[in-house]
Amino acid sequence: MKQASSGRRAAVFLAGTLLCAVTFWTVCITMAQWDNLWLDRSYPESYNAQQVLEFYQYYAVEAEKLLQTQALRGGLSYTDQQRLSAIRERLDPEHTNFRVSIHGQDGALHYTNLPEGESLEDCQTVTLGEGSLEWGTELRASDYFYYDEAAGRSILMAYVGDGAYVRCDPVEEPEAMDRYGYLAGHEGEEWSDGYWKSADSRVTSLTYTIQSGIRWPLEVPDRFQRGYENYQVFKTYLPAIAGTAAVLLLCALWFLWRWCCLAGRRPGREELVLTFQDRIPLDLYLLLQGALFSILLSAGDSITYSANQTALRMSIFVGLGVLSLAGCALFLALLETLAVRWKGGHMLRNTAVWRLWAWLRRWAGEAAAHWSVTGRPVRLFLLYLLGTALTASTVVLVPFYQGFVLWRLCRWVRQWRAIRTGTERIVGGEPDFKIDTAGMYRDLREHAEQLNDLGAAISTAVEEQLKSERFRAELITNVSHDLKTPLTSIINYVDLLKKEEIPDPKAREYLEVLDRKSQRLKKLTEDLVEASKASTGSLTVVRERLGFLQLLDQALGEYQEKFEKSRLAPVLTTPDHELYVEADGRHLWRVLDNLLGNCVKYAMPGTRVYLDVKAWDGNVVLSVKNVSKDPLNVPAEQLMERFVRGDVSRTTEGSGLGLSIARSLTELQGGTFRLDIDGDLFKAVVSFPEDRPAEALTEPR
Repeated sequence: MKQASSGRRAAVFLAGTLLCAVTFWTVCITMAQWDNLWLDRSYPESYNAQQVLEFYQYYAVEAEKLLQTQALRGGLSYTDQQRLSAIRERLDPEHTNFRVSIHGQDGALHYTNLPEGESLEDCQTVTLGEGSLEWGTELRASDYFYYDEAAGRSILMAYVGDGAYVRCDPVEEPEAMDRYGYLAGHEGEEWSDGYWKSADSRVTSLTYTIQSGIRWPLEVPDRFQRGYENYQVFKTYLPAIAGTAAVLLLCALWFLWRWCCLAGRRPGREELVLTFQDRIPLDLYLLLQGALFSILLSAGDSITYSANQTALRMSIFVGLGVLSLAGCALFLALLETLAVRWKGGHMLRNTAVWRLWAWLRRWAGEAAAHWSVTGRPVRLFLLYLLGTALTASTVVLVPFYQGFVLWRLCRWVRQWRAIRTGTERIVGGEPDFKIDTAGMYRDLREHAEQLNDLGAAISTAVEEQLKSERFRAELITNVSHDLKTPLTSIINYVDLLKKEEIPDPKAREYLEVLDRKSQRLKKLTEDLVEASKASTGSLTVVRERLGFLQLLDQALGEYQEKFEKSRLAPVLTTPDHELYVEADGRHLWRVLDNLLGNCVKYAMPGTRVYLDVKAWDGNVVLSVKNVSKDPLNVPAEQLMERFVRGDVSRTTEGSGLGLSIARSLTELQGGTFRLDIDGDLFKAVVSFPEDRPAEALTEPR
């Protein structure tokens, strides 16, 4: 079978439908007549006759039950009387070839339809069986019984109209039972659990023996005769039908295989082609197919019933043929869409249930992502209550469920404690520490993995920062070292030239400029080297007990001339006693030198510089305040960075390293350095731990 166009595909579909329908019926006929195909039996011995025989036996047993009920209760209801008459007419020897004889356990004849002078010995395929009949009280639709615990028996509630009932006790109120027709035929018997019992306490029941057979040869038209006619036809053509069924079955299987292989394929296209039925959710499609098949089966059942009641007619064959074609067409459509869905890999995904489940999962995930911190415990607590309610019905399961929940909570707490401990270690200076996430709950595991990634990122950033700092320090050191040698030569030659008698005043002026600039360049290189060493902590610190006020006085003395030249008035405020610190004298002097030099360079001329020294909270604190001559448009933290100056125009001789060096040297000695800027007011605060004598520690300040 080759790929075909739409028209040819429709023709193939119709041909396949016809093939499947014919195959279905030939196989069904062959299977139904399977025994007749291999066994050479007469019609009365065939399976066809046995089916009809069982049909008539059912009515014979119904007649026996109605007759015995009539004998026990003295009569039958109108409906039962009509039913008994219909059964007797159906089993009348003039209307059927079925013969039956029912005897009681004592051998007494209860029912028979044998004509006078005829016996079962004249019949074919005589069957023998046993059965039993049992009676209780037959209620009307509006009546009911209930069991009375106090009385120890069932009580009748008889409906009397207008929604009212009358209580009838079979023992204490037999007249009430008789009034409503429940005592007829049971006088003197006992009542127990909805059954009448006779005097010898036996339940009202009957065991019977049934013998039945087929009058042969057939004399009257009935089901046996119609079945015999069909049997004769099938017996004649059954071998041909069986052979045809085998060939058609092989052809149908080959066709179905090729139909599935070509499902979804079209000429000249590699991808699958989906039709409208392939886009319908599979579960809804199956429900629709099931509904259509149910309609076809209902119609087929009606036609089959008609065929059993009457002789076979052409209309019956046409009806069954149309239904068979419709069923096979539905089957081929179902097989095709299943093959396409299987090839496309969306057999389960293209279902309404799957889509609903995916939507619920997506909705639950989005909802859980937006749950508040308190919302999630509330929902989990509700789930816990639900589990408790479900296990409460079985008391044995409650402690196991509670213990399981407690174990899960304890496990969650242990995992959270491990995360907290790991976080403390990462924050505390161990960025390489990894939290073990094996066996953790999903939310905790994700949090722990994020912390591990954060620690790795911090470690990488620190390494990069240290590498950059080392590179800059080495660069500055190397450059400064390379500048020192030629700079020293320049300074020495300038000194030699200054000792020579140079008559030209212009040359002397140029020489002064060279001397001033070379000294500035020397100071810059020294600051660079010192800043580099201070930032990397490679400077040697020799701490000793120093008088802070004495050192400050010496620094102010050194800068007195510079202050006067810059028209600055220092204002010093100190306590009336010396304050001692433990620091390196050389480095502390450099801190004070940089602070005072910063005032000389950047303070507004004609203003005061306030220096305030005091002991505060175990520290010696120096604050230096002045008014800047240039606008301070730089943040305080940025002002302490290297090469940053308050003079944005950079017209002064500063290098931008003074405050940075001062902060590094202060922190290197265990002190703190802080800047505050308020408008043009500049304030630097330096603090060192106070070094007090042991005897002074016991005295209040």
